[in-house]
Amino acid sequence: MPKPPQLVAPKAVKELSLATQSTGILVRWSRPSEYVDGTTMEDLGGFVVERNRYNSPFEEVARIPITDQGRFQKVKRFDYLDTQLLPGATYHYRIVAFTTDRYFSSPSDAAEITWNPLTASPAATPAGAPRS
Repeated sequence: MPKPPQLVAPKAVKELSLATQSTGILVRWSRPSEYVDGTTMEDLGGFVVERNRYNSPFEEVARIPITDQGRFQKVKRFDYLDTQLLPGATYHYRIVAFTTDRYFSSPSDAAEITWNPLTASPAATPAGAPRS
């Protein structure tokens, strides 16, 4: 019996972290393994990396395809290096997962970072962490 579309969307990405690098911001996230209804997902198609600056709307900055469908060993963590940045600007990132049939998850919680290429340590707030 076919499932309603809202139940075959991936669960939202839960783990999202950001790190400052000299050439950009490294965005890392974990792979969702279930649909919204809790059943195991086998048709993950990819991810949309979204970013905003200040209070602007989120915009797509990258689309990362999944290439391990059908493989026994699945990739568990994904990275994207965003290099289109302004020094000193604060950015928010979130991830949207989608299936091969183009059912999209809810966005992950947003993570925030200020990019300063001269800073050695990241000034990142993990998604879901309280902000000071």
